[in-house]
Amino acid sequence: MNGYRKSICFVIPHYVTFSTGGAEIQVHYLANAFLKMGWQVEVVCAGVGHEKEILESEYLNENIKYFYYKKRTIRSLEFWDVLKVLKKTQSHYYYQRTDFAITAATYWYTKSNKKKMIYALANDGDAHKNKYSLYFKDYVYTSLLKKWIRKIDFFLLDKMVEWAKKNVPLVVCQNQSQLKDYKNNFGTQGIIIPNSFELKEAIHEEKQNVILWVGNNNPLKQPQIFVEIAKRFGMYRDWHFVMLGSAREAISMSNLPHNMSVLGEVSYSEANKWFSRASVFINTSSSEGMPNTFIQSWYFNVLVFSLSVNPNHIFDEINAGFCFDNDIEKMCEALVSYIEGKDAETQLINGKQYFNQHFNLNTNVETLINYIHS
Repeated sequence: MNGYRKSICFVIPHYVTFSTGGAEIQVHYLANAFLKMGWQVEVVCAGVGHEKEILESEYLNENIKYFYYKKRTIRSLEFWDVLKVLKKTQSHYYYQRTDFAITAATYWYTKSNKKKMIYALANDGDAHKNKYSLYFKDYVYTSLLKKWIRKIDFFLLDKMVEWAKKNVPLVVCQNQSQLKDYKNNFGTQGIIIPNSFELKEAIHEEKQNVILWVGNNNPLKQPQIFVEIAKRFGMYRDWHFVMLGSAREAISMSNLPHNMSVLGEVSYSEANKWFSRASVFINTSSSEGMPNTFIQSWYFNVLVFSLSVNPNHIFDEINAGFCFDNDIEKMCEALVSYIEGKDAETQLINGKQYFNQHFNLNTNVETLINYIHS
């Protein structure tokens, strides 16, 4: 394969140099893996305004060529900003993850310039129609004008994104549900390539009575549920609830229970240390693909409690944790049982085995390369 084709550009709203979400970490893993294999790697992201943070980031890689656009309040307008930036890139393959107007801009650019685009779903909602119009009701608006501007913005986003999703040639899903829904809604048969996990250096932290929650301020994450659960467990003074991530912005800090700490955004390495310490991880999201937090939990032998998310029915089929079908009462009952001494060794062993079988970075990158060359 010639050098021209060994070039890939990752297009994503945020990147690890200034954000540590799951999608950002996954793209970071892929970018480094492609670099090691001798590929030219570019990254397009909304880095304008984060320049100082980026320059100080441990993840800034001099071997990657970065291009930045500005995140806009009216998200549909980013189409033109991203398109302008894409014209400066020189890759043959364009891997786009986490949809917004950048999905449509990337498809437009690759189709117009005879490049090849890969669209990678970040969560289950990416396989559905009217995604942003459905999000509209989850936001609070300070005026009627702002409400209508946002409604129009999300309507345009849906049309842009769905146009691209119906036409993009290569689609990477995380689970069977995404694969099926994407085929039904957009007509394209994708491929499943699981998320990956890799540590820069070993972490050894002593296990503590910590119940962990990690997530951003996306309404789908439902961080307020974790706060309510913590309030119910105030009598267990030896146990502590810890929340990490930008979801801190979405909860009231004035009414936290005594047994809870909200640390906000931390580095990815610091987050891994918390997984290494934790005994239980709680996921309260209404929808996700294959959460990085599940993968980290299985790697670090943390018992997974999921309120609703059950990718590939793993909790039913291989017993790698517990899913409660959106029943908070059942989740709390199970947590009480665990705290009071119920054994979970089977779930921890199954989780570790599942991790070893599915989340190897080298294997997943090889699958991706074979797919984009098909």
